[in-house]
Amino acid sequence: MSASSAYRRTTHIECKEAPQSLSFDSQAVHAGNLVDATTGAIRTPIVMANSYRLPDDPSALDWSDSQTLFYTRNLGFNQLCLERKLAALENGEEAVVFGTGVAALHAVFFTFLKSGDHVVVSDVTYEAVWRLFSELLPQRYGIEATFVDISDLAAVRAAIRPNTKLIHAETIANPTTKVADVEAHLSQRSSGHFLV
Repeated sequence: MSASSAYRRTTHIECKEAPQSLSFDSQAVHAGNLVDATTGAIRTPIVMANSYRLPDDPSALDWSDSQTLFYTRNLGFNQLCLERKLAALENGEEAVVFGTGVAALHAVFFTFLKSGDHVVVSDVTYEAVWRLFSELLPQRYGIEATFVDISDLAAVRAAIRPNTKLIHAETIANPTTKVADVEAHLSQRSSGHFLV
């Protein structure tokens, strides 16, 4: 191999390790990939493991570490690589993936909401989300919800209270395919500090 081809090869690898320097299409292929130490594969293989090797003395491990592979209930290798790829594609610092959409919503709701908070929710939403806001969250956690026609900005504005922390709408509602105007809802934040 000539010095110039070795240089080109090294430069190309370095670019792959800096996903922000790649085009979107190249990021979709290369971002988040790790070279497999066993086989040398340059595309991250699918790992069918549900648990990972622990050190001989695991007493010093931080079991709440979200980046260490212990057991797939906490984090799996495939999930870790997908999160890295998505973060690169979205120009984000990090990304999180979940097994289901409802699991992702639970993470948002239980991270940002607390007893006494209020949420404005689209009146067209997935059944499990409807039950969360109409039953579970109010009855068990004291989180109130007001259901509104999310396409009616005046109704959304009227539903906002001082303790409103979140406006929740599916951007394409299930099952009607009603589309929420996210930008318009973001403009409503001037009346308070909450997530959309």
